[in-house]
Amino acid sequence: MSPRTRSLVALLLGCGLLSSAAAVAAPPDTATPAPSAKTQKADLALLGAKVVTLDAKERTASAIAVRDGKIIAVGTDQEIEPLIGGSTEVLRLEGKTVVPGFIESHCHAVGVARGALDETYAELTSIAEMQDWIRRRARELPAGRWIEVPRNEITRLKERRFPTPAELDAACTTHPVLYNSVSNKWVLNSLGFERLGVMAPAGKLPDGELLRAADGKPLLVRGGTKTIRALIPAAPQHPRDEVLSSLAEVLERYNSVGITSIFERATDPQNLELFRELQEKGRLTTRVTGTFRFSAKSAEAVEKYVAGLNLKPGEGDEWVKAGPLKITVDGGIHWGTTRLTEPYGPKRIAFYRLTDPEYRGEQFYTVAEMQTIFATAQRLGWQMSCHVTGDEGTLRVLEALSRVAADAPEVKQRRFTLIHAYFPSPEILRQCADLGVCVDTQGYLYYKDADVLADIYGTQWAERFIGLGDWVRAGIPVALNSDHMIGLDPDHAMNSFNPLLMLSIAVTRKTLGGGIHGERQKLNRLDALRTVTLWPARLSFDEDRLGSIEPGKLADLAVLDGDYLTCPEEQIARLRVERTIVGGRTVYKR
Repeated sequence: MSPRTRSLVALLLGCGLLSSAAAVAAPPDTATPAPSAKTQKADLALLGAKVVTLDAKERTASAIAVRDGKIIAVGTDQEIEPLIGGSTEVLRLEGKTVVPGFIESHCHAVGVARGALDETYAELTSIAEMQDWIRRRARELPAGRWIEVPRNEITRLKERRFPTPAELDAACTTHPVLYNSVSNKWVLNSLGFERLGVMAPAGKLPDGELLRAADGKPLLVRGGTKTIRALIPAAPQHPRDEVLSSLAEVLERYNSVGITSIFERATDPQNLELFRELQEKGRLTTRVTGTFRFSAKSAEAVEKYVAGLNLKPGEGDEWVKAGPLKITVDGGIHWGTTRLTEPYGPKRIAFYRLTDPEYRGEQFYTVAEMQTIFATAQRLGWQMSCHVTGDEGTLRVLEALSRVAADAPEVKQRRFTLIHAYFPSPEILRQCADLGVCVDTQGYLYYKDADVLADIYGTQWAERFIGLGDWVRAGIPVALNSDHMIGLDPDHAMNSFNPLLMLSIAVTRKTLGGGIHGERQKLNRLDALRTVTLWPARLSFDEDRLGSIEPGKLADLAVLDGDYLTCPEEQIARLRVERTIVGGRTVYKR
């Protein structure tokens, strides 16, 4: 190995960006205690554990000492025991595994909290289950009240299609019923279509298009959101204390699966203040980084939006802080609006109920508009992120960012983040590496949707889908997460937020149906662990205080009931969190 290559390897290892498979394994060793640890007694000591530190040398240890919310020493039991005093809380873990606290780098906790006050989410896996759910709901509501089916994507239904009005009628004729798995397509039962006023063949909507059967009866509405929503009573506004309590419960659910930090990926100052209020009440049990979504397209509009935030970039503390700005560039894989480099073709057109054979998806910003937005954010000192799902959309985002970098190369230090970026390609990987880009993507979508994509999109697309191995080999910091937005069950929310399932998906590359699309995308166990710890910390510039177990870092830890590093692959998803510690304080105990 040349001196230049050795230097590069050392740099990448130090940053946590080199796949551990490429590194020489270090023997078990202990981390050096922080200097102050020699004279201070610990508030908390964990002994007899298998500590996966994720430090640059990939060391393991057996004990940790914590004081004032931070790790002061990591080592053997014998090295930590002198730091135990009369008031030290001592946890003897009997060989259990301790890993860095998991970072949920994409969720919508406030929306989950408000939704939980309105209705209990139900995961539905077939049209028959949907019909049973509608029947139960009809017994609960007065006749004539609207029934809206919980969001369950057509990719996740056994039938892999939209329900028909006749199937909704078979479940209920006494209530108008609405199914909307995607943002712009709706199926109603006959009573629902009657309420909409479109049962007659000539019936039209001012803001939508009707797809009709051969006999003229309506089958599905494209668009029409404003008209449809106007017919359905709005959900009640809940008192602030109820929202706060529900939000606290959401965070407790996160704690129950080892989550210690979250990225709230579409918020505003008012909703971020809810977390601050929980903090003041002593009820905040995760750290929070807010992402501020906007739709401005000119420099003046971006400046006005930023001024309205009344926040500085990164403003906050170790518990709640301002993160990046965010725009939505294209659509979604479930919606049939993700922007691709090729036309959708007959299978995708039929599956998504589209019409244009040359359709390639939506793109809501031109390259010039994105260039203006990114340059303005850079000038104002803000990190940027973009919701972009398709490969063509991603290439256009990177084109705009590269134009900004030509005039302001310092933008490469902002850790621009691609949110979703489902289909990495060699060109996308090259540009991301050159521009210092990070990625936030969703393991559960691969788990639940890749089998359908293999059929509807083709094998090559499924092999690229959520391409973790491609990102890691290219040296791109990639954060694996849930995009959790509905439901409280860690395994059966609309998008599972169980990090141990994410780790299983990253290591095995198996779908729910047992398929494997793209063997090359599998990660080794340490790199998989980095996708839910160290690399998300890097996305928010927190790698010096979060993401690994080292002296000086915040004491955010998860205790597992089994050995993540050595258990059979099929058992990773069945591991359970015994205890979650945030800032040295136990926030969950099984």
